[in-house]
Amino acid sequence: MRFLLPDLVGDTLSGELSLRRALEGEIREEFSLWGFDEVLPAGLDLYDNYAFGSGARDQRDLLKSFDSQGRILALRPEFTAPLARLAATRLRDETPPLRLCYLGSAYRNPAEASAQKRAEFTQAGVELMGENDPRADAEVILLALRCLEKAGLPDCVLELGQVQFFQGLMEEAGLDAPAIQELRPLAEQKNSLAIELLLRERGLSGRVLERLMELPMLFGGGEVLERARRLSGSRRCMEALDNLEQVYGILCRSGWKDRVSIDLGLVRGLGYYTGVVFRGLAAGFGQPLLSGGRYDDLLAEYGRPMPATGFALGIEHLLSALKAQGAQEPEPSLDVLYAPLDEPMEETLKRCEQMRSKGLRVELYYAKDKEEAERRARSRGAQKLILGGEVAKTNG
Repeated sequence: MRFLLPDLVGDTLSGELSLRRALEGEIREEFSLWGFDEVLPAGLDLYDNYAFGSGARDQRDLLKSFDSQGRILALRPEFTAPLARLAATRLRDETPPLRLCYLGSAYRNPAEASAQKRAEFTQAGVELMGENDPRADAEVILLALRCLEKAGLPDCVLELGQVQFFQGLMEEAGLDAPAIQELRPLAEQKNSLAIELLLRERGLSGRVLERLMELPMLFGGGEVLERARRLSGSRRCMEALDNLEQVYGILCRSGWKDRVSIDLGLVRGLGYYTGVVFRGLAAGFGQPLLSGGRYDDLLAEYGRPMPATGFALGIEHLLSALKAQGAQEPEPSLDVLYAPLDEPMEETLKRCEQMRSKGLRVELYYAKDKEEAERRARSRGAQKLILGGEVAKTNG
């Protein structure tokens, strides 16, 4: 029993790892092409850095330990907060905007309702810090779409929301914070019956009730914005819709109209996100592949006030979506299986080095005879078998 792994973690074998590394390489390249600089924050941090402010996490979500001084440590549960810390410390003298990207492991105790059923997972993403402009939001969303396309998922769509519109409706309705927190997931689930029951319990009726009952139905194309404008006259709601219209317009005029939609019931991360939010979805895969949005208040909590926007995508979810669409893990293969037999080892090493210098993948196998070497070559998918310096067999 000592060889068992902890719950919710797993090993990765060569075939899946090859597919994963190829995917990660495509994403890294795309981030770089858009001018983002890769950083890797510490994987082990002080617990306090994840326990305060708008980005605070429930301590039950965190995997914790202690250092030699008795301080509580936490394994990195995500990347945005650590990058905010970097922006306020080691990158403090860098002139904004900061264009940061990352790709690495994160660790979290998944909640029962969470789609993320792993305690160890891989995230990739970007953070654009220091730009408060709808064009910056559109750029980050376009980059998210390009990453999905480059990953081999060209039919994905991104849903756009605006949390300030939701907040404006809540202000008009006079709902308190607990009611808002109850209403938020119901709006995302489009559970109209539960929304109506909740609002009636809170004493809402008449036109106010009717307006809020419209919220889950506000999804589709640009026409949604006009429908939403009829629901409220508050300045907060109008400014939110104007902002979303600008971002959506840029995306449509850039040729992505068929890949983006509006969903004003998308109100994830209240208290953290401050503007446009979005998530990426793939047909036939029931969980978001990526999510992100604008978070203008977080960096102030680290002592360096700056607007910011970004997104994170889940590598495991991308891989699952690719496999659901038929992607195959590559079979391990070799260019050359080299069996020295009685050849002097120094000659063998010299010849192998010459082949490797040309980029060939060469495996040394110390077979006792030709038949054993041939069996190994077949099992390893070797294109060429060399016995004692002589080519014995070539495939393909």
